[in-house]
Amino acid sequence: MQINLRPYQQDLYDKITEELKTSSKVCGVLATGGGKSVLIAKLAQSLKGRTLILTHRIEILTQNAEWLPNADTLTAKTKKLQYNPPILVAMVQTLFARIKKYGIDYIGQFDNIILDEVQILIFQKVFEKYDFKNLIGLTATPVLNKTKNLMIDGEEYSQQETLSEIFDVLVQGSDTQDLIDLGNLVQDFNIVLDLPNFDKLKTSESQPDGYTTNSLNEVYSNQASLSILNDAYHSKCKGKKTIIFNATTKINNTIYKYLKKQGLNVKQFDSINEAETNPDTNKPYTRTEIVEWFKSEKDAILVNTNVFTTGFNVTDVECVIINRATKSLSLWLQMVGRGSRPTTKIFKDFFTVIDLGQNIYEHGIWSQPRDWKDYFFPSPPKLKRKMDMVQTWECPSCESLNVVGELHCTSCGEEKASLTNHNQPNGKTGTLNEVAELPLPKAHSIIQYALAQGEGSSFAFKVLYDRIIQLFIYHKVDKNDYHNRKEQYHKRIAQIARPIYFAIIKSELSGKNKKLQTLLTNFHSSLDSHFL
Repeated sequence: MQINLRPYQQDLYDKITEELKTSSKVCGVLATGGGKSVLIAKLAQSLKGRTLILTHRIEILTQNAEWLPNADTLTAKTKKLQYNPPILVAMVQTLFARIKKYGIDYIGQFDNIILDEVQILIFQKVFEKYDFKNLIGLTATPVLNKTKNLMIDGEEYSQQETLSEIFDVLVQGSDTQDLIDLGNLVQDFNIVLDLPNFDKLKTSESQPDGYTTNSLNEVYSNQASLSILNDAYHSKCKGKKTIIFNATTKINNTIYKYLKKQGLNVKQFDSINEAETNPDTNKPYTRTEIVEWFKSEKDAILVNTNVFTTGFNVTDVECVIINRATKSLSLWLQMVGRGSRPTTKIFKDFFTVIDLGQNIYEHGIWSQPRDWKDYFFPSPPKLKRKMDMVQTWECPSCESLNVVGELHCTSCGEEKASLTNHNQPNGKTGTLNEVAELPLPKAHSIIQYALAQGEGSSFAFKVLYDRIIQLFIYHKVDKNDYHNRKEQYHKRIAQIARPIYFAIIKSELSGKNKKLQTLLTNFHSSLDSHFL
């Protein structure tokens, strides 16, 4: 199968192959939605010797295998496998189990090992058993959410683990915003919820999100929290295909039941709660059936925990609600990226991100440029805070004195972090704040959508009009304000529409082209009628 890479993919491919001439362990970074599966297939075809591609999700394995029709695949359902297949795409858990049962010679040695979503950190148990020549890792987020403890001069330090402990070199591909500008990804429109009582969340280095499970459940499962999520959905996402990410299975089930009670088209999926019954099979929906349902329903809402963060490619997702806080930059970018895929199923020139966990303040917006070398190489170790035997804090419950550094009262067991929050209101409070203005319509997106639908310029002008109306609705322009400032609004419409008009009439779209003034007059008349 001949694989032709896009220019930015070819550039990263060239950089990786060049680095392999002098380094045997290379990590490549390509933004979410940039097409890692295609790049992996090209590498597997061109590298000398046998190649093993390791994945951790069946969806990712399927995507990789689609580009390598002659490769063998290994999943839990695979009974027999040819010995020494030239290219093998394998689930890491399955291969580890087979090696454990049959030995390292189960499928022979490999010259090259490629790790997809390398930041997951579950591949070492397999690749360290092989005498490989080249180790290549691919990821959109070369960040590890894991720390290690060090003893230096008798003092205890902590240090963030990094992929530089596995790989010698980091090679960076195009930034997310570059791929958006090229039309390969869709622009993000970010809205964040400010939480005045955000300090009710308690940090925990042992938890993947960086917060304790109990505090996450407390903050995100109460009535106030549900009400704010509900308002956010109805004001920004109603009727749009929406995916909601929750921190725990308890929250997931709570959100699902809350939205289901309203009669919304919603389903849940996680590792604990049983999915609702599929009427066609009389059994709970499987993961595959849930995905197919989500693809087919225009107004579907899918609530999940960490199930659909990677390898999940539903292109017409218009709204991503992050109903959780996380200290993991990698997880944040993966969740948001589920809305970034271009599509021709609907007109989609942006997707909405609603952040209900102040993650934007922690990590920045999804599309901002990042120098991944800042995350690839370790930062200096940090001295762990030691107990101060002089300073103390008084427990308001039993009035006992405790040494600063103690997290619980040594007399009654009251948690220190909760004591500072006794007077805080329960649940979330705050308002939704737009991080940036709603993106303006883009000529390229409108033209490509019209072409994909087999339509002409009249259809494109209708799409443009609908997007302008959307701007008025999003910014809550009321009838009186429109009529009081009609002339100003008409001028602004002309500023937005004029460059797009000329792009459309110069494009390959068929149909009789209207004069610009005729188009604007029609827009103005339609808006006047809209605000009657």
